[in-house]
Amino acid sequence: MVLGCSGGGGGNDDATAATEGTGVATDAATTAPTTSEGTGEDPTEGEPADCEGPLDPGPAPLRRLTHSQYNNTVRDLFPGVTLPLQTIAVDPKVNGFENNADVQTPSALLIEQYQRAALEVTKAAWASPEAFLPCAADGGGEPQQCGHTFLLDLGARAFRRPLTADEEAAFLGFFDQQLAETNFTVALQLTVQAVLQSPAFLYFLEFGGEPIEGGEAVALTGHELAARLSYFLWDSMPDAQLLAAATAGDLDTVEGLAAEALRMLDDGKARGALVNFHRQWFDFDGVALINPDPATYPTYTPELRTAMRAELDRFVESTLFDGPGTFASLLTSTATDVEATLAALYGVDAPPPGEWAPVSLDPGERSGILTRAGFLARTAHAVHPSPVKRGVFVLARLLCVPPAPPPANVNTNPPDEGEPGQPKTNRERYAKHTAQADCASCHVTIDGVGFGFENYDALGRWRDLDNGEPVDASGALIGTDVDGSFDGAIELSQKLATSTQAHDCVVSQVYRYALGRGTTAADLCSLGDLRAQFAEASGDVHALLLAVVTSDAFRTRKGAP
Repeated sequence: MVLGCSGGGGGNDDATAATEGTGVATDAATTAPTTSEGTGEDPTEGEPADCEGPLDPGPAPLRRLTHSQYNNTVRDLFPGVTLPLQTIAVDPKVNGFENNADVQTPSALLIEQYQRAALEVTKAAWASPEAFLPCAADGGGEPQQCGHTFLLDLGARAFRRPLTADEEAAFLGFFDQQLAETNFTVALQLTVQAVLQSPAFLYFLEFGGEPIEGGEAVALTGHELAARLSYFLWDSMPDAQLLAAATAGDLDTVEGLAAEALRMLDDGKARGALVNFHRQWFDFDGVALINPDPATYPTYTPELRTAMRAELDRFVESTLFDGPGTFASLLTSTATDVEATLAALYGVDAPPPGEWAPVSLDPGERSGILTRAGFLARTAHAVHPSPVKRGVFVLARLLCVPPAPPPANVNTNPPDEGEPGQPKTNRERYAKHTAQADCASCHVTIDGVGFGFENYDALGRWRDLDNGEPVDASGALIGTDVDGSFDGAIELSQKLATSTQAHDCVVSQVYRYALGRGTTAADLCSLGDLRAQFAEASGDVHALLLAVVTSDAFRTRKGAP
């Protein structure tokens, strides 16, 4: 519905990364989120041809730990030790996500970072070796036995499975050689560094086990499932209980897998992992790039920006774990947490300095995450809000229809403010710009959504007037299942909260993130089943997570040809 600008697809998620947050008035459909599928359309929309035939779990690309997964994993490998965060390059984002295997191409820089990280992790860990070693820091009376015991345990946890006989021989043999030439500490540190740079640690090596009858799929082994489960729900390595369940065969059944998933969702690590998913989906990190014009927004401070960013994390966690836990509640809740600077922006009572407090925002001004200051500031320019950025975001991230980029010869700069005869309000400026023949076919859809946010300035503050003129926040959804006019972002959020298309898009986003890849036509049957389960659960996010981990697509992979 929004491909008319170029006659084809588009929607590169980070195509405008260089201009985002700079204050440059580059405002076009190129702010659409990246999609690995290469078109503005979702290739998994439509009816599956045959869901009764042989199981096709879709592609199975080789995935690697993300930067956050790396840091979380080394943290859990050395409990009781404080480790510095390691700098690991963030791979190109696809649909906003950092874990897409299709773009995880190793580079010389990345290899160097892994080497440096292994050195720094072991150096920091050995500041408190008593926290994890089964013997004295110098190896005690039997350093070889102590080293072997520690390395077998560390290796099994790092590789998310028991070491093979060849791996045991290689790592223990290396340790023994270094022990003979140096001392216990040096030998053990060097061997641990080798473990932390091994492909079995850095990559998810999935070979599968038993073939599924009548198709090309093979069932994942218990330890492969444990790794998929833990990095999806915890963004980190499996714990001892999950590895034990894998060894015992408990993950080989849907019931056993669901039981472990329920346990894991009750763990505190699930909160951080689900917030991390939303950080990528809603681009929370974009808040760090905002640069409001100081003359226009003299009350803006870096402390306010920090609070905007922190509020988004707090809002997602409290809504999904302590609140209703539904997708609709993310779009409609007026509850949030504030500190002093945010309280002033929202016009609510401030807590004591340095503290956060729960508040209920004015329901006439705020409704869910799309009306939070962080989102609104992240989708604005230095002086004016951007209906284009806001409209594109909703279309791409919440409705899964990223607009195509504009033609190369189109001027994407809105008219300058203050030019003789130019419109006075932000809406009028953009309406004039998008009325150009080359732009109108796309912008009637984009701006129909984006104009609904005109009550919020570039800092996310509520406004009734724009340059002395009454704000017009009327908008319209076009080409969706909830088409029609609306007045303001609150009505827009309410429409999206009831939209089947938006709920289906949530399923696609979670599915992509869980499997670390884009969706293809092979995923139609799996997605159709998951969307039906999500609808039956009234949009409960935890129910969706459980449905994903117990799905055939999650529990299997395509076998070797």
